[in-house]
Amino acid sequence: MKKYIYLAASALVFFAFTSCNDELNQLPLSQGTIENFYATPGDFVQARNATYSVAFHGMGTYGYANRVLNLSEVRSDNLLATTLASRDWEGINSFYTSISSNAYVKEAYISNYNAINKANQLLEKITEKGDQIFTNPADKAAMTAEARFLRAFCYFDLIRWFGKVPLMERTMTATEAAKIKRTPVADVYKLIISDLELAIPDLLPAYDAANFGRVTKYGAKSLLGLVYMTRSSPTNGIDGATLGLNEWDKAYQQLSDIKNSGLYKVGEDYEAIFKVEGNANLENVLTIPYTQSLPLAVGGNFMVELGYEPYFASVNLSAQGALESKQISAGFLNLFAATDKRKIFGIATSYTVETGTYKGSYTLPVFKKYIDPARYGNGREDWGVDFMVTRYTDVLMLMAECTLHGGGGSQADVDAIVNQVRTRAGVPADAVNITLDQLFTERRKEFFSEGTRWFDLIRSGKAVAIMNAWKAAEDTEGKIRTIENNSLLYPIPLSEILAVPGLYDQNPGYD
Repeated sequence: MKKYIYLAASALVFFAFTSCNDELNQLPLSQGTIENFYATPGDFVQARNATYSVAFHGMGTYGYANRVLNLSEVRSDNLLATTLASRDWEGINSFYTSISSNAYVKEAYISNYNAINKANQLLEKITEKGDQIFTNPADKAAMTAEARFLRAFCYFDLIRWFGKVPLMERTMTATEAAKIKRTPVADVYKLIISDLELAIPDLLPAYDAANFGRVTKYGAKSLLGLVYMTRSSPTNGIDGATLGLNEWDKAYQQLSDIKNSGLYKVGEDYEAIFKVEGNANLENVLTIPYTQSLPLAVGGNFMVELGYEPYFASVNLSAQGALESKQISAGFLNLFAATDKRKIFGIATSYTVETGTYKGSYTLPVFKKYIDPARYGNGREDWGVDFMVTRYTDVLMLMAECTLHGGGGSQADVDAIVNQVRTRAGVPADAVNITLDQLFTERRKEFFSEGTRWFDLIRSGKAVAIMNAWKAAEDTEGKIRTIENNSLLYPIPLSEILAVPGLYDQNPGYD
């Protein structure tokens, strides 16, 4: 399946559209170059595609998929990712307080602001030139809606990781940017919700295969639903993205609209969800596409993040970079019944390497849900495997969460959703009076290695207690710090703190 919408973005010369600078005050672009570029509808399409590319694929090695695997999955109780060596992910999993220069933390901040900058540029140029450039007003409205969605997507990602962040609703000079302090989360939410509410009416409900990957009306609704859920969740005693606002009914309505659209379906075969791509996969609500081995294509490498070199060698995919194992938590593995198809498909518990450096038999479990040799390209950076940000099963289970908070629906609806998920997994459909704790456990089994677990823990309001109980049970070598409320946010990158001394305060608890 070709993913066309990103190809033009790869062809853009890096003038003006790309910045590899770390400091926020270096992001604004030269006005002269911008003026020369936005002259045709094709220029606007390239600018839109470039915004998608940075928002979803990031700047350089990592993209959104890599980010959630490293900052959510690795941070969570699904993995005991400690190591004797010095690795960036060690500090993430072990809750070090000295990670303000961590590459994963910096990427989350820098890539999102680069994408926000591009979205702001695009919105400004549409306002300035759109009536002259676009002969069809619907094209102008759709492009505006996509830019608003991408800006909202990035700001929501930022506040979930960092809490307060600088709010920039327009392109700025370096001097202007150097005066913007961290904005209260409630004010950032105002822009996020406004952008999504303005975008949704002008987004199409679906796209053809050539445009797969562009955000649809229902992809935007899935984000808005999650925004309301996150705002509704307990504050955890920190200045983060959870505000305790009890807007579960608003979230339920957005998610219910997705269900009522009739465009999506719970896949009957769990394995097929991760192998069937594009419009043919009715689980796809919001998806980041990747294509391998094509000129100007964007190949992915997120499936390598949780991999292990001997496992790759066992399926004849060597030279992944001498990957160390990020050990799967024993408590997590023990949640599964022997017949659970999710574990059978998504976790390799034994494998053999016939020849070469890693020859031997292995019983160290490794996540393999997204590892598909059939979609391997020209190396570890070039996999043609799409990443589902939100799939339809997630929409239904989020609805169930809203229901249990009194947002709509009934207990019978919750039980039916969980039983549908269990039936597909090949385990007894015996859900009766499912509680929130039980629902989160079911989500943990359903969405492992998809980057949702840390966010689930945050929404539960029990992240600190759950993580400390996990540490006590599994951290036999004492490598992991005791988790506290401050651990639920990441630090502002040190490069941003130092760029304009005194402008940003650091999140509490970090060096």
